[in-house]
Amino acid sequence: MLTNRFILLLLTTMLLSAEVFAADFAIIVNRDNPVETLSKAEIKKIFLGTKTFWDNGDSIDVLLQNEGEPHQSFVHDILNKTPKQFQMYWKRELFSGTGIPPRRSPDDQSVKTAVAADPRMISYIATIHLDNSIKRIRLE
Repeated sequence: MLTNRFILLLLTTMLLSAEVFAADFAIIVNRDNPVETLSKAEIKKIFLGTKTFWDNGDSIDVLLQNEGEPHQSFVHDILNKTPKQFQMYWKRELFSGTGIPPRRSPDDQSVKTAVAADPRMISYIATIHLDNSIKRIRLE
């Protein structure tokens, strides 16, 4: 009986942890960007450099965060990679001449400032730093 309770408690804790982990970051764009929702597959294409234009024809400017919790969560949950695998992906793209890695920014505040100033930019920040200066993209 004790074992069943322990297993139930462990499973509940794991589910709650996964839910919190998945909500550690938010995909953001400029408030003037008409995009409201994107699928996980579309976001993955954008951040891997295979989708480079918004539907209105504007180029997409991607901004990554330096290493940190939002970056780790984003890379794991959306790109299904480790931060090291993601870094190696962009090194291969650069050295093969097929892509230029996105710019990087040191923290949530600098990301928000950059996204708020550029209607073509997309990035991610910790959900606790969301505010009215930028727009959160809903995941389909």
